[in-house]
Amino acid sequence: MSNGVQKIIVFALAVCIALTAMPTASAEKAEAPVPAYFDLPVTVDTIKVGLRSGGTAVYEARLLNKSGSGYLFGYFDYSRQFHKLGKTEVSALSMRGDSGFTLSDGMVVGPWHMVLNKKFSDFESVKKYAKTLWGGFPGYINGEYKVLVGAYADESKTWEAIKKRSLDAKPFTGSKYSILAAQTDTSELQFLLDVGEKTNLAVRPISNSQRAETWFAGNAYNGDFQYLRNGGGLTVINLVALEDYVMGVLPYEMHGDWPQEALKAQGACARTYAINNINSYIEHGFDVRNDTYSQVYRGVTGTTESTNKAASATSGEYVRYRGSVCKVYYMSSDGGATDSGANVFSQKRAYLEGVKDDNEESIEYYNKSWKCELRDANVLYRLSMSDYKLSDIADIKAVKSNMGNVIKLIISDSESKKVTLLGEDCFRVTGFNSLRYDVSSYENAQKERIWVFKGGGWGHNCGMSQWGAYSMALNKSASCEQIIDFYFSGAYLG
Repeated sequence: MSNGVQKIIVFALAVCIALTAMPTASAEKAEAPVPAYFDLPVTVDTIKVGLRSGGTAVYEARLLNKSGSGYLFGYFDYSRQFHKLGKTEVSALSMRGDSGFTLSDGMVVGPWHMVLNKKFSDFESVKKYAKTLWGGFPGYINGEYKVLVGAYADESKTWEAIKKRSLDAKPFTGSKYSILAAQTDTSELQFLLDVGEKTNLAVRPISNSQRAETWFAGNAYNGDFQYLRNGGGLTVINLVALEDYVMGVLPYEMHGDWPQEALKAQGACARTYAINNINSYIEHGFDVRNDTYSQVYRGVTGTTESTNKAASATSGEYVRYRGSVCKVYYMSSDGGATDSGANVFSQKRAYLEGVKDDNEESIEYYNKSWKCELRDANVLYRLSMSDYKLSDIADIKAVKSNMGNVIKLIISDSESKKVTLLGEDCFRVTGFNSLRYDVSSYENAQKERIWVFKGGGWGHNCGMSQWGAYSMALNKSASCEQIIDFYFSGAYLG
């Protein structure tokens, strides 16, 4: 057979295969082929958790490395890789902005220092030279290693100290981004970093064993720490391996003595939530908070053998739908039914559909039923806290979804002005426990109208009910996968 004939046959076969693979079109509407299931890789393995920020920012951040032998100083690049700049052997370390402070006797310390004009090529040579000078300590300023000496109230006092000690130096005060590290017990300065807004001081505990457990503000943590100056306060961030983060979340989102399958489902949700919220608080320098605005996280503190076992059982697995990592939500309880992401968060997702949930009926839990009674003035006050203004309260109407949850709350006054709350605002703005409630009213003995909101559940009613997962595992012997599939329709672990 000639090459020409072979090419014609191959081309004909290719056309036949292509035509066979094409979806057939009906006279009415061509139906798109179902996408293949394929697992997408997850590349981020370190989570940045905001431990203190905004209103909880601290003036001084103290670390205690009980199991190790000091810390590395450095910074993290955009890919979350740590770059070492120096080292200290002290185990109790305090970080603060280099803005100066006043001692109990009224003496002002800092924020001016002597900086030697001598050049150094590395941290060890800086540290060695600094030790020969009383009050000397190493620094990294605008990309160069420097020896700094002392801490003075102003520039003139710094010049006086330079002349008195006959040092080849000049006065230096850091920028608004500079951060000092000092030994906690003695306040002896260990390191100064000042390289501008984009590079922030990071501290990596040194461990004598497999991993360090470092104490900060009453809790022990794995991983590293990063500090950002914000005015007079410090934002404190824990950079922790994703799996360690899940272990630190699990005992605070579910009780450690709950069934393993429920704990496993929670662990998978916690991991999935974290990976879907990378850089959610990028303006503050981190991914997630350590409270209920994200997920409650307290590091190693509170972890148990049971919760660690459950977290490890799903290590590396996420809640997925057709290959993509899901946008998961969960709450304490739903009161009888969850609702769709479209109704609650204005996010239409195939796996976030409402489900009737009878799992909570057979168990007792906090807020299984609740009632809230409010006077007109109480309703007006709650609305005003979210900048909604009405002259009075004439009527309150609740619009429910087909799941029986309130997805629209219309509050009107006597002047026909209306406030319309949608989705999660129907319980967040009003301060109720969930979206599952009825509205009625009565007149009390003082002729005041009282609005009655009576419902059940605790949370936003979208995604997985934690108490429902508990009941499924305990009373129905449901597996982790079955719990996930029930609350996230068609989702799986992978």
